[in-house]
Amino acid sequence: MRYLSESFAIGALRRSVSIEQFLGPAFHQERRGIRWVAIEPRGNGRYTVVLYLSWDVGGEHFGDLLEFPPLVPDADDGEVLAEVDDAVEALELAERVTDAVRERWANFGVAAEDYFDYVRSGRLPDPLTKDAATDIVRTLLTAEGGDERSTSWRLEGLARRTGCLHISDMIYWPAGRSRTAEEIIEHVEACIPTAL
Repeated sequence: MRYLSESFAIGALRRSVSIEQFLGPAFHQERRGIRWVAIEPRGNGRYTVVLYLSWDVGGEHFGDLLEFPPLVPDADDGEVLAEVDDAVEALELAERVTDAVRERWANFGVAAEDYFDYVRSGRLPDPLTKDAATDIVRTLLTAEGGDERSTSWRLEGLARRTGCLHISDMIYWPAGRSRTAEEIIEHVEACIPTAL
C-alpha cells in the first residue's frame, strides 16, 4: 500500500518518521521541475513542513527525489514553510499551503512512486512545442487524459508553462464546449504570461 491512512501518517510523525507527498510540476524559466512536500519531525518534539522545488532530472528509472538538484540555481534545498508543535497541525498546515491532500501522504522515499506515475502519464514534453501542447489539449478535450491526477498534472503544467492561468476553463467550460485544440492553443499564445 503506497499511501498512509490519516492515523498511520500521524503515528509515523509521532514516532519521529518523516512523511512526504509528491505535488506535481513546477517551472523556473526554461527549467522543468517538480514540487514535493515533507513533514519532518525534529528532535525537539516539533514538526517542520518543508517544500521542495527540484529540477526534474529523473525519468522512469531514476526517481530519488532527494538527489534532484534545486529548481532555482543557488537556492536552498527545501524551503521550511513552518515549524509546529503538533503532528495533526503539521498535516493541516502542509495541506493548506501546498495543496497536498490527506489521502496521499506516504512514508519518506515512497513519493518517488507518484513521481514515476507523473513521468509516465502527466509530465509535459520538454521542450513544450506548439504541436505538443495542441496534442495534449486534444487529448484532454476527448476525455482521454487519464485519471484525475494525470489530468490535473497536465493542466497545471500547461498553465504554469504557458502562463495562461485559465487554460482549464478554455478546455472544460462552458459545458458543451465547441473550441478545438488549435483554437485553444492560439488563445494561449495570445495570453500575456503571468509570473508564477
